[in-house]
Amino acid sequence: MLYIEGLLKKSPVIPAVKSLSDIQKVPDHINAILILDADILYVEKMIDLAVQKDLIIFLHIDLFKGISRDEYGIRYLARKTGIDGIVSTKGYLIKMAREENLIAIQRLFIIDSSAFDKTLRIIEDAKPDMIEILPGLVYPRLAKILRRKIKQPLIAGGMITNKKDVEDILQKGATAISSSDKNIWKYKDFQKNEKISSQSFKYSL
Repeated sequence: MLYIEGLLKKSPVIPAVKSLSDIQKVPDHINAILILDADILYVEKMIDLAVQKDLIIFLHIDLFKGISRDEYGIRYLARKTGIDGIVSTKGYLIKMAREENLIAIQRLFIIDSSAFDKTLRIIEDAKPDMIEILPGLVYPRLAKILRRKIKQPLIAGGMITNKKDVEDILQKGATAISSSDKNIWKYKDFQKNEKISSQSFKYSL
């Protein structure tokens, strides 16, 4: 787990991809991707391409089509597809994934304080390896309380629209951010003030 966290800190953007074309556009400096909204007939091709690019592969299982969301589905994904981990809002899937030695990332939607407290109880029970906070744009404002209540590495995703958003999130201690915005995937470039300006971003995820 420390190895994965180190890779994400080195290249802190996780592209959220939906197609082979998306994976082809993932920059070489990226270390991990999140496959969104895939189906069982198409995902093998996506995984094969991601493996060729030497990417860590997370699969959003809640959006995955064509497989049961139970122990047999998790077992199949872990043993037959080549993914490295899953993302889910469901604690029971997180537990099953960990039993199959998959990296388990729990998605936490911060809607209000009561929902947040309920999700914290689920996290305590499921013991995910990492937490993805949505919408990521709220992360800087809540970073202190999140870090106090959650010990796992944190990923921020959703509504991250420009360079300042990314930098604010990472400076507040997030391990990484996830985004479907291909401009944000170039984060390594604009860290060096090259190729991209903050005005070029659009709404992501």
